[in-house]
Amino acid sequence: MLIGCAWVFLVDWNWKGIVNENKQVYQWTKRDRALHLLPATPLILFYIGTIYLLGISSLRLVGVFLLFWIATNFAIMGICTGCPYRGKYCPGVSQLYFAPFLSAVMCKDVKRGSGTRSFKLNLALLGVFGIGGYIYAFYWLFILYWPERLIAVLALLGLLVLHMPLSFFLLCPKCGYNDICPMSKVQKRFKGDSA
Repeated sequence: MLIGCAWVFLVDWNWKGIVNENKQVYQWTKRDRALHLLPATPLILFYIGTIYLLGISSLRLVGVFLLFWIATNFAIMGICTGCPYRGKYCPGVSQLYFAPFLSAVMCKDVKRGSGTRSFKLNLALLGVFGIGGYIYAFYWLFILYWPERLIAVLALLGLLVLHMPLSFFLLCPKCGYNDICPMSKVQKRFKGDSA
């Protein structure tokens, strides 16, 4: 997993940008890539800590949690098929998911474009599997470790809560779907931009 994260971060380092839905070319800088590690770090720590704590009790719990992660990757893969960043450096996946590369390999014959209906369906699936994985993890973490490791479980929750606003402010503005994604529209309104 960490090798995959490093690969996403380092791949095609000299790539200069791509046209997003607004027909604007964004020039990626080394500073951008370093800033994109800010939301990735708490999420990676969350996954490592959760897998460790679930693994203490049962490898089956870890297996189901990882199945949620894999399903999340396939939902993101569906989103990536229409994204201009597909197969390249992607700020939106927090350097934790392999979906942009999975999309470039498995869906290479799919025409790139912004299918709003497909995007919304895959975004809904992402919500089901992504949030479902978090709910599953915290359900079992609270059941198994309520009194004795409560601080560790609350720290994992804190890491996840820290990841979300960092992603919202650092990743949403540069996403290839910033015209149709509901989170990007909220982010633009929050900043005072017209959505």
